[in-house]
Formats: sequence, structure tokens, C-alpha cells
Amino acid sequence: SHPTNLAGRMGRWSAQHRKTAIFGWLAFVVVAFAAGILSGTTKIEPATSGVGESGRIDKLLHEEFVQPAEESVLIQSDTLTVKDPAFTAAVEDVIARVSAVDVVMDVQSPLDPENAGQVGQAGHAALIDFEIRGDPDDAVKKIDPVVAAVDEAQEANPDVFVGSFGVSADKEVEAAFLDDLKKAGLLSIP
Repeated sequence: SHPTNLAGRMGRWSAQHRKTAIFGWLAFVVVAFAAGILSGTTKIEPATSGVGESGRIDKLLHEEFVQPAEESVLIQSDTLTVKDPAFTAAVEDVIARVSAVDVVMDVQSPLDPENAGQVGQAGHAALIDFEIRGDPDDAVKKIDPVVAAVDEAQEANPDVFVGSFGVSADKEVEAAFLDDLKKAGLLSIP
């Protein structure tokens, strides 16, 4: 006796027509994969994906009050403090170099009394905060001159560590991710 339900009939047909069933399923997978690629993806903006009151506020802030991208430069020394002339000179050098870049605005010096929170408790570290002018989504494209200025400041002040983070770190992480993804695509078999 032959099964009369759908699964039984499909199983019997597949057993009798193996090649047609296998190649049919492979063709279906290829067509489904191609349709998925052609349909594209939708990127969800993290600032607009919240729920409830906080989600509504996040969406309002994102749409009505565009916040500029932020970058920070850390100046640190194991031996020098903010009170030492070499450390202060390094801070002033970084501020001068970064301020000279066209895309930089609102530089916050840790040497100003109102920015005392930008100096570490022991005085061995200081942060210089600033913003990148324009659309925050384009900040990654504008950060290279800022990174170059920070690198020049590091070379000019070897007694301290000078490093930037913020948009520049995002760019480096994205570049590393894309590089790893490219390597994975070359070394793996889909």
C-alpha cells in the first residue's frame, strides 16, 4: 500500500526521481539566494529604533537636533604631569595642530579651569575634546587630516603619548572588519 498523505507521496516521488529532486532543490536554493540578494537590506538607525517614551525622545533628538561627531585626543605620561612644562607644551601643541584643521570645531582644552574634568586625578593624563564639523555620517571621510595632525603632534612630543579616538577609532575598526571580511571571502567556500 502506498501512503496517501502529501509527505508520503512527495517522498515516494523523490525516491523514484532522485536526480530531478536533487537538482530541483539546488535550483530552488540558488533562486532563493539570488532573490534575497536582489531584494537588498534595510539599515536600521540605532537612534530611531527605540520603543516607548525614550524611543520617541531618541527619534526626536535624532531628527531635530543633529549632533556633530566627536573626537578626543589623549595625552598621557608615566612621569610628567599636567603641571610640567613639557606636558603643557604637548597639550598646547596638539590644540594648535588640531584647531588648524578645517573640519575641527569647538576644541575643549584641559588646561582651561572649567575643563578640569578632562585631567586625570593624578595629573598624568589629559583629554582634548572637539567636534567634527558637518554631517556626523560624513565624519569618517573627514577624519584623516585630524589623525595626521595628531600623529605629527606625537612625533613632535616624544616624552608623552598622544593618541586619538572617537571617529578615528570607528574608521579603524570598520577598516579592520572589512579587511577581515575580504580575507574570509577569499579563504572560505560559500
